Amino acid sequence: MERNPFPLLRPFAPVLDTALFGKEDNATDEDVRRTMTTTSAVALKQVHGGRAVLARQAMNRTSKVSSGSWQGIARTVEADAAATDQPGLALTVRTADCQSFLVFCPDPLVIGVIHAGWKGLLAGIIPSLFDLLWEEWNIRPEGTYVCAGPSLCKECAEFSNPKAELRGISPRFFEGRRADLRAIAEDQLWNIGVQEHRFKRHGDCTKCSSRTWWSYRGGDREAVEKGSTNFLACVLRGE
Repeated sequence: MERNPFPLLRPFAPVLDTALFGKEDNATDEDVRRTMTTTSAVALKQVHGGRAVLARQAMNRTSKVSSGSWQGIARTVEADAAATDQPGLALTVRTADCQSFLVFCPDPLVIGVIHAGWKGLLAGIIPSLFDLLWEEWNIRPEGTYVCAGPSLCKECAEFSNPKAELRGISPRFFEGRRADLRAIAEDQLWNIGVQEHRFKRHGDCTKCSSRTWWSYRGGDREAVEKGSTNFLACVLRGE
């Protein structure tokens, strides 16, 4: 596990706690909750879509809630991004090659998370989260900090025919059968208004570093289908 892995966000450590969980952790939702020292967490049912939701209470990604499970679990919610202003409510994203993003606004204190596979990029999941920030808190993109977790690098993001599969994406992001999904996401962030000096990406590729991170394309397909996953988690601690 990497605790507070993004140097860009470390000045905000008194009010923001972040963590990345990888292969060695083999973490579950419950493990993440315990590590983030909270009884309330948001674990969305990720569907590779474009929906972002406001979270002010816990959400569980499964409908089966056993005795002793998290306090305050509300319901299953299908979405790929969430935002909250509630201290102590952890937000999580699960990935095994897709991109994960943490969005932080220091004033007002708000956090958001995004799960962005290639289908999510096409569905507009990144602008959807920023639309929510504006509608709920009048937060502009230029007032946020954005960090990205480990994900496929350009060399490992191979498609059968990216021009056909990623319709609407500029061909400048394609090289043969490969697509630079990271650059596509960053282009969307810049176009929205996120400032480049307020953005930081974790350098690891999940497939290239598959000993460290779960990777669907890096040989972990069976394990991932059974539920093994990397996590990006964050929680506001209040001032």
